Amino acid sequence: MEEISVDIEGFEGLYVITASGRIYSKNKKDYKRLYENPYGFKHVHLFKNGKKYLFLTFDLWEKAFPHLLRTDYKGM
Repeated sequence: MEEISVDIEGFEGLYVITASGRIYSKNKKDYKRLYENPYGFKHVHLFKNGKKYLFLTFDLWEKAFPHLLRTDYKGM
């Protein structure tokens, strides 16, 4: 079964986020590694034009899938 995925706002064509919260790099054709901060929240580094950006994965997921319930987020 194919998982629903949406381009990440501001990073269209580079990264997509899935309905379960996984982030896929189109350039590397692989899922990004998620890191955990000291408070237990998962975050990811995204790159664009040689710059590194830090995002909480839940915030990216919430923007991409506003119609889904918060309990649908897996944050894998």
